[in-house]
Amino acid sequence: MTEAAAHTVEVTMPPKARRTLWDWAAMAMDIAWFSLFFIWFIGRVVGDRNSLVQWISWIPTLGVVAFGCVWLACRAGDRRRHRVRRWGGLACAALAVGAAVRSDFRPWSDHVAPSPQDIRIVQWNTDHPSGNDPRSMTALATISAEHAVDLFLISNRGSITTQECVHQWAGEKFSSAGAGPFACVTTFPIEEARVIAATGKGLDMVWVAKFVVRPPSWNGRALRIAMVDLPSKPTLSRMQVAQELLTDIRRGDLGEVDIVVGDFNALPGSMILSRVFPMFHDSWTEAGSGLRASWPRLFPLLSIDHVLLAPDMRALSSTTADPGVSKHRMSVVVLRPR
Repeated sequence: MTEAAAHTVEVTMPPKARRTLWDWAAMAMDIAWFSLFFIWFIGRVVGDRNSLVQWISWIPTLGVVAFGCVWLACRAGDRRRHRVRRWGGLACAALAVGAAVRSDFRPWSDHVAPSPQDIRIVQWNTDHPSGNDPRSMTALATISAEHAVDLFLISNRGSITTQECVHQWAGEKFSSAGAGPFACVTTFPIEEARVIAATGKGLDMVWVAKFVVRPPSWNGRALRIAMVDLPSKPTLSRMQVAQELLTDIRRGDLGEVDIVVGDFNALPGSMILSRVFPMFHDSWTEAGSGLRASWPRLFPLLSIDHVLLAPDMRALSSTTADPGVSKHRMSVVVLRPR
C-alpha cells in the first residue's frame, strides 16, 4: 500500500453562505407583502358576511396595489436568490392590479350615442358642515356647468339647498324639495318627497327617503328615487344594518323605485347591497370610468357612495369628481330607461 493511499482523504465542505442585511430586509418585505395580500384576499372572498372578520374587507385594493409597487421597487435589484418568493410576489401583485382595474379604476370609457331621454344625475354627500359652506355652492355650480346636470341628489343637506341658494348656484329653472337629511334639486316636476325611515341614534342612524320626479322626455314615465344614509360605525355588523334597512323599507312602504343612491358606508359586493337590493346593478360597474372610490375625497380609497339602478334602467356613464370640499367625492351618472 502506498503512503498516499494510507492517508485519510478529508473532504472539506464549502462554508454555508451567511445571510446579509439585504437578505433579512428582503425576507421582511416578503413576509409583509404576502401577509397583506393573504389578508386582503380573504377579505375579498368573505366580504362583510361575518361580523367578526368584516373589517378585513375594508382593506382598500388600491392601497394593496400601492404596497405591491413598493415591494416591487425594493425587490427589483435582487436577482441572486429567492426566485420562488420573487415570482410568487409578482403573481400576487398582478392579481391585485387586475382586481383594481376590474373594480376600482377603469382607464377607458365606452362611448354611447346620446338620446333625448338621457338625464344627468349628481349624487353627493356634503357631509356636515359642508352643507352650509359657500364653497359647496361653488362646487355644485361648477359641476352643473360642466355636465349640464338635470338632477342633484344631496345628502346631509344644509342651507345650500334652500330655494334661494339653489337659484344662485343652479339657476332659476331649478327647484328643491327636502325629506329628512336629503334634498332633491331638479328642473323636473317633483311629485313626492317623503321620509321612509329614520331609526337609531347618533352615528347608528338609518335614513331612507323617497322622491318622485317626472322627466318630460320620458313620455309621462316617472323616475322613482330612494335615498339612503347608513351608519358609518366600522364595528357595526353589516348584516345587522342590512336586516334593519330591509325592515325599515318594508315598514315605511317604499314601494318600487328605479334608482337607489346615497352614502351606504358599504363596499361593492356588501351584504347591504346584495341582500336589500338584489335585483339592482351598480352604475359604475355597468358604465364606469376613471377612479371609482369616493372616500376620503383627498385620497379616495373606498367606494362607499353608490348609484344603484333597477333592471329597466341603463347607465351610460358613471364617474366621480372632486368638489374641493366635503369628505366625499361626487358621483356623476348619465342614465336612461331601457
